[in-house]
Amino acid sequence: MNTPRRDFLRKTTLAGTALSILGTGSILAGSSGNTTSGTSVGEDPKPNPIQAKWMSYGFGMFLHFGINTYYDKEWSDGTLDPSKINPNELDTDQWCSVAKEAGMKYVMLVTKHHDGFCNWPTKFTDYNVNATPLKIDLVKRVSDSAKKFGLDFGIYYSLWDRHEKTHDSDEKAYVEFMKNQLAELLTNYGPICELWFDGFWKKQHSGWKKTVKTKTEASANTDNKDKSDMADPVDFIHSWRMEGAYRWQMDHLYDFVKKLQPNCLVANNATTAFPGVPLHPVDLRCGEKATEQTADQKIWSWKGDDVYLPLQIETTLSQQGKKGDFESGSWFWHEWDHSVASKEKVQSWLKKAKDLQANLLLNCGPMANGKLRPEDVAVLKSLVK
Repeated sequence: MNTPRRDFLRKTTLAGTALSILGTGSILAGSSGNTTSGTSVGEDPKPNPIQAKWMSYGFGMFLHFGINTYYDKEWSDGTLDPSKINPNELDTDQWCSVAKEAGMKYVMLVTKHHDGFCNWPTKFTDYNVNATPLKIDLVKRVSDSAKKFGLDFGIYYSLWDRHEKTHDSDEKAYVEFMKNQLAELLTNYGPICELWFDGFWKKQHSGWKKTVKTKTEASANTDNKDKSDMADPVDFIHSWRMEGAYRWQMDHLYDFVKKLQPNCLVANNATTAFPGVPLHPVDLRCGEKATEQTADQKIWSWKGDDVYLPLQIETTLSQQGKKGDFESGSWFWHEWDHSVASKEKVQSWLKKAKDLQANLLLNCGPMANGKLRPEDVAVLKSLVK
């Protein structure tokens, strides 16, 4: 890192973070609630031991499975009937054995999506697996299968909950609701390697005036008034700290998670609008569908110090979605969708992630019967041939 950049990062204390745009097509940023150790004055921070272990994974499987699987939806509103959820051929061992064979080192399960349906028998809402015909604790099934096949286990948890009424009526009560659920997830299922928050935007009204443009797009505009259309990620992070982080009580939630599982790395998805932008406090950055990045900056300012913050690139094996939905690829299973990324495309993503010292988290949405799509299995197994 050059001296001007280091000086800039050290001086940027507003919102406790700094951001930069480096390289073609990459929004690169960072912050962290953790501290680095073994760094002498004048040296760049290094990954702490927990980050280093996480970075060694390289490749993981994202598993979107829930009430949306049974209603041909990507998002739903928290009113769908869970009695339709009936994975009568559920085979989480298949999920994890395929992941293992493909060279993956961890699996990440959606425990609760924006609809609020919970894939475990939580005590804090009736909208959970106990309302389904099979009453299967899916979180336990996947965590047990992951352990069986030597994979580490991570969880996705949506901050946004369209079923829980306190989400909209009482922010303080809703934070307690989340803490109660997170306590269940972080104490009943063994070690959790990563907690992936999503849905932050529902309590983030400011900072959305512009969308991010890449450096290439910006440099193509020589007119100053055109360049002014570029979004400033620093402004967005400041907006997050002044509004979203406060309303979600993210600093409090982060500390709560760390008390229960100190080795669990926390991520908070900034969406495809701000890939690579950290919604701190976090331990790593999310790059949703950011498979075209060409550079990545790992060292950022947080709480007056330079810290190391790695990147995770999340994308889908599905390559087709509904118009106006996730057109570049669906996260949940849809009966009509048989599209799949080729072996060569997945290999190119893996190379990209390796070049960036990032992990690739590749989504496979299991079918309604509880098994992986045959298309996904074929591509994943071909990776080792």
